[in-house]
Amino acid sequence: MAGALDALRPEPHRGDVVAAGVAALVTAIYVLETRFEQTWGVGVRLVIEALAAVFVGVLAVQSPVEGERPRAYQSVLYVATFLLAILALKSLADVLGANHPISAPGTFVWVGLLLLALCAWFSARRNSAIMTLLGAGSFAVAVEGFIQWVFSPNGATTFRWILVLLIGAFVLASLNQRGARPRHAVQFVNAAGLAAVVLGLTFAFDLIFSGLSTVLGGGPERHGVGTGWELFLLACGFGLVAYSAVDREAGPAYLGVLVLALFIGIAAPRSASGASLIGWPIVLLLMAGAMLAIGLRPSRPLPPPPDAGAPPPPPPTPLGSEDPTEVQRP
Repeated sequence: MAGALDALRPEPHRGDVVAAGVAALVTAIYVLETRFEQTWGVGVRLVIEALAAVFVGVLAVQSPVEGERPRAYQSVLYVATFLLAILALKSLADVLGANHPISAPGTFVWVGLLLLALCAWFSARRNSAIMTLLGAGSFAVAVEGFIQWVFSPNGATTFRWILVLLIGAFVLASLNQRGARPRHAVQFVNAAGLAAVVLGLTFAFDLIFSGLSTVLGGGPERHGVGTGWELFLLACGFGLVAYSAVDREAGPAYLGVLVLALFIGIAAPRSASGASLIGWPIVLLLMAGAMLAIGLRPSRPLPPPPDAGAPPPPPPTPLGSEDPTEVQRP
């Protein structure tokens, strides 16, 4: 047994090759799942997917820890383990009698919790920031599935409010990790940004389908969403961009731009009776003018330069001096 485990311990200098092979393996397993879903029995697919997940998981766990953070090939192994675990748990749910393993709320709960445990182990024991992000996503899926399973709410309003609570929870988690584990704090911010994107998409899809029904069936015309929801999305977008600028992290900026794009789509006027500056246009213009005026205002006297008060540089070392600290004196 020990010899088999030693054989499955990737050598660091071959880690990139192992990661490339694992990426090909994961792709092959997903192709098999898609192509043979209606041909092979679920038990056969479960065995194949479970064996692949265990194999890649052993590679991930056996990979040696070399520093404070995992190397790139190790992150590939961690994510590959997560992706294969999703397929294996989906097939397991089907074997256990879930007729619709993708959509059943109860299945979402226990699958999400198992994936969360997997991500939490890699995040805590291997200091993997990407697994922190995947764990946050698994937690969100489990929470949404639990609410749907227990309370069976109608409509999208409850789903949206749960997203708001998740965004707040991820922001608090980011603040908690900001000092000790800054890379993980960034991933919690990314998780909050993704939740905000999903929130914006629920409104965008609602407006798109409403517009199509209006055009095709003469249904009632929609004029946008509530101002409170629009304000929340606007705050999320600006907050993500500001966080990216302060901490110099690219991920939150991309998500913030996407949230702002969704805000523009849902905050645009929906009526053909005419356009008006009243509302968001004038509010945003006033905000822009105020901030630009503050940023471009003249400042007299000018503040001291950043290096003011620093000690002067040491005199240059004379050529030919044996002691580099020795300075010729007149």
